[in-house]
Amino acid sequence: MTEVISVPRPLLKELYEHFAKIEEILATLEELMNKEGLERIEKSLEDYKKKDYVTVKSPESIREVLMKD
Repeated sequence: MTEVISVPRPLLKELYEHFAKIEEILATLEELMNKEGLERIEKSLEDYKKKDYVTVKSPESIREVLMKD
């Protein structure tokens, strides 16, 4: 038996995309499982309801917004 197999690129891409989604789901579940995570979520929801948040148009502008304060 050989120790190498060929995997078609489209299949590999699909597996990677599904893995990324599963990773996001696991991170969310982990956040919901601890008290501090739930407190962060509740505070974020309150900020959102009060419209106490900043939106940016590009990743580069995130640094600018963070450095303002």
